[in-house]
Amino acid sequence: MLPNVIYLSGYSTPSFNNKYQDTANRDGSIFTTTNLDKLLFNANFVLLPNDLYDQSLLRHEIFQLFGDRELVRIRTDIDFQKVMYARPASFEIKGLEDGQIDGPFSIQFEIPSGYKYSLVRSDEIDVDHTSFGMNFKLSEKPVYQQTANHFKIYNPSDIAIDPYYQRHDLMLLIQFSGNSYQITNNTNGTNYQYNRAIQSSDNLVLNGLSTTLNGNPASQNTNFGYIKLEKGWNDITVSGATSHTTTFSFPFIYID
Repeated sequence: MLPNVIYLSGYSTPSFNNKYQDTANRDGSIFTTTNLDKLLFNANFVLLPNDLYDQSLLRHEIFQLFGDRELVRIRTDIDFQKVMYARPASFEIKGLEDGQIDGPFSIQFEIPSGYKYSLVRSDEIDVDHTSFGMNFKLSEKPVYQQTANHFKIYNPSDIAIDPYYQRHDLMLLIQFSGNSYQITNNTNGTNYQYNRAIQSSDNLVLNGLSTTLNGNPASQNTNFGYIKLEKGWNDITVSGATSHTTTFSFPFIYID
């Protein structure tokens, strides 16, 4: 971060927002849904300036660091394979008292998405080098690039990856031969179809809900479907194509 500013510890606090509906002449409330509010991460530091002047400069640098109003990426040495994108709330770095130079201070960061993300995407990760708390205690090694017509995709996230309702980041990178391409997640019934033949060298991308072919819009050639990944293993089938290579590319999502 900065010289003479030491990170000590930090913890995050998920916030669950439960929604209820009241009904006239009926006791209690009816539960409707739960969503995640912004995640809060409390970070503790200690300031170790050399003298009074150095302390003043360090305080200025710290405030300046967070003064551009942009999201900052946070990664700790405990959850080193997870990242957060946050903004700091108001915080105070107290001045010197009775000749004291160094001192602790805390910053509360607000993560508007409500999530932590994996440092790298699924198609880049080395599952042999994941950190604890990422849900990778498996007997079978996940593979995120597939050529078979029937396979499984593992989602280690704390929640489902849902590009439709939650606008989660999920890309399918597709190359195929044949007159059409159809992929179905049998675990939840979501389905995507591309209804035209392409060259095997063409790059078809389903990015959430939008389709491009070699970088050009191509959603008009689809069924406007999408793929949602449930927590854990997902049973996937591909049909229509005589051959294909399908890569699932997404960041894993964690609520703490």
